[in-house]
Amino acid sequence: MKGSRSPQLRDDPLVRARALLIARIAIAVYLVELLLNLTRPHLLPDEPALSIFYHLPGSSGSFGRFLSTPELVFWIVLVGIAVGAGIQIFAAATARRRGGDSDSAASDGGRRAITLTWCTLGCLLLPFGLISLTVLFEFFPYTLLCLPGTVLVLLLLRAAVRFAAVSWTALLLAFGWGALIVFGLGRAYTSLAFGTVYGYLGPRADTDVSGVSSLSDFSNGLQHTIDLLIVHLGIVNECIVAAGVVLLLTLLRHRITDAVTGLVLGAAIGLGYTFVESVLIIKIYGLVGVFLGPSSGFEYWIRQSIGLLGGPVTFGALVGAGFGAAVGARRRAGLVTASLVAAIGGAIGAEVLSGWMAGEVRDHVEVGSAFDTLVVSPFFWLLPQLPFIALAVALLVNGLRSRAPVLRDAVAAETTADGPITEAEAPVLVSPALRFWAVVSTWRAYGRSTALALHRLQSAQLELASWRVRQDPQTEAEGDELRARVMRGKVQRQAVNP
Repeated sequence: MKGSRSPQLRDDPLVRARALLIARIAIAVYLVELLLNLTRPHLLPDEPALSIFYHLPGSSGSFGRFLSTPELVFWIVLVGIAVGAGIQIFAAATARRRGGDSDSAASDGGRRAITLTWCTLGCLLLPFGLISLTVLFEFFPYTLLCLPGTVLVLLLLRAAVRFAAVSWTALLLAFGWGALIVFGLGRAYTSLAFGTVYGYLGPRADTDVSGVSSLSDFSNGLQHTIDLLIVHLGIVNECIVAAGVVLLLTLLRHRITDAVTGLVLGAAIGLGYTFVESVLIIKIYGLVGVFLGPSSGFEYWIRQSIGLLGGPVTFGALVGAGFGAAVGARRRAGLVTASLVAAIGGAIGAEVLSGWMAGEVRDHVEVGSAFDTLVVSPFFWLLPQLPFIALAVALLVNGLRSRAPVLRDAVAAETTADGPITEAEAPVLVSPALRFWAVVSTWRAYGRSTALALHRLQSAQLELASWRVRQDPQTEAEGDELRARVMRGKVQRQAVNP
């Protein structure tokens, strides 16, 4: 029987149903935020119906965008919601009128359902990604500045797991979800929440022409608003990260999905969010750092070097690990809840505690000095995150260890005297350390091309072992193709080093 390898990502009714559910929940929350903003108390003079249309006097465009939605993007979002709702109504109304029991009619109906579903999802969610794209393209030099570190971490996430590795397709989809949906949707929520919360907590307009009774009242109201926004942003961001992990794990459910798979996907989503956020914050502090203290260079140092694996990357990894572990667990609710609580609490606590601790030593350390930049500020920024970073590393190590016996059994099942995995290759293949040193020693002895050929061969053998774990009668053709790929790799290796 002739067959081909199954796709890394599988589109089916369950995937589309979960994607639609996620999109509908996201839009429902956005409409609630919109309604709350429209009904908030108005405290400032000439304040528009929606707070996102209010521009602070003298504020720059980039600083104002930190907690705002570009007006054009807002209208595109509303149009997308209307079109998406219209497509769903059209699909529901016409589905009943389409009949026919033939295979052709069923096939046409399936293609129609797929097209309508993904068009709906694009209309509902993709407009929020325009917020991220606006930041990346408007501040393009900073985007280029943040690319090297981001690419390096993506390569690290790809290389960290060899057996049952997450494909590049899934990894880039996770990164895109973080960069476009988590950042864009989170900012859209928060821009509305900022005006809503301040409307209820800010000082009422008094005799002062500006609508603020005193500078102290304004400062207190703004501080309370920011405190609640940190909580709001932490909750909504991690929930959107969780939604992305759920969708990707559903797409990958025919492959090996566990805590390691979820952890890598969650970290990639967090990396996407960090990428866009870094571009915006570095630009903002380049403009107002003279007033706030930190400069754009300092923010780059914190966010794109020493702290690149912390923050959203760590908390996304925790969410992903919990959801991935829940796939094959009995008590799924407990794992899901624990991972969300840890990520949300960590994100909020790290933001609040790092600022508080830095403020406590501000009178004892010169702000902006080399000691502050290289030691004090990074220490206080990372200190609240260290327990969560350690937890994420422990989950990764434990997950890889739990995969080790599975890998050994799969390799043993494919080991034959002259087959894709020989008895001499099996001990090396099941040990990450031995695999690494085999490639290094081959490079030293025979050169780069031979080492790369060995690396490709090992990758093909590990992919075969991964198939052996998850095989079912319908994927036997895939196993045959993987075995043929391994044998071709052996031939190529011998050709490079006869």
